[in-house]
Amino acid sequence: MDGRILRSGKKNSALIRDSGLLQMKQEEIAKVALDLFLRDGFHGTTTREIARRAGVSAGGIFTYFKNKEHILFHIITREQECAESKLVDELRRQVEDATRSGADAETVFIAVFAAFMHAIDNLRRFILLAYQETKSLDQAARHALTERERRLQRVLSQAIEYGVAQRCFSPGNIELKAHSIVVLAHAWAVRRWAFAGVMESIEDYIRFLEPQVLAMLKS
Repeated sequence: MDGRILRSGKKNSALIRDSGLLQMKQEEIAKVALDLFLRDGFHGTTTREIARRAGVSAGGIFTYFKNKEHILFHIITREQECAESKLVDELRRQVEDATRSGADAETVFIAVFAAFMHAIDNLRRFILLAYQETKSLDQAARHALTERERRLQRVLSQAIEYGVAQRCFSPGNIELKAHSIVVLAHAWAVRRWAFAGVMESIEDYIRFLEPQVLAMLKS
C-alpha cells in the first residue's frame, strides 16, 4: 500500500520511509483486524481495539492506515490480488496448454475446478469477511473488488468455453454457469455450518460438487 494511505499532514518517520518495515507493520495490524472483524463485525470493532491488540498507540495506527475502511480494503484486496496473480495465471496456462494439445475437455475442467476450489478453501476467512463487510467500503472500492472477482470467474468461463469447443459441454449461458460455480464454491466459506458432520474437508466438497457441476455444463 503506497503513501496515499497515510494521514495527510503527518510527518513520515523512519519506519514510514522503510517500505519493508511499513509493510510488516501493516500486515501485523491487518491480521489483528481480520480476527476482530470476523468476531465483532466491522462496525463493532474500534480502531482503538485494533491498535491495542496490534501493540501500537491509538493514534499511531493512522501512521499505517488512513482509517478503518482502509484496513478492511487492505485485508480483502491483498488476498484477492494474491489469488488473482497466482491462480488466474496458473489456470489460464492450463486452458491454453489444453487448447494447443487438444486435451480432453472434461479432464481439463475438473483440474481447473479443483484448483479453484482449493484456492477458495485457502481464502475462506477472507471470503467470509468480504461477504459480511464489503458493504462497508465506498463505491470505488466495491467496484474494484467486483472487477477482480469477475476476472477470477472468467477463468472458469474459459475452461467451459474450451469444453464447448470440444463438444463436451453444451453452449449457452456460459457466464451464468461460471457464476453459479463461484457461488457454490463460496458456500464452503460462508456457510460452513451447513457442512458440519457431513463434509470435513474441501476434498469431500469437491467430490460432492463435481458430478453436479459437470451435469450442469452438459445439460
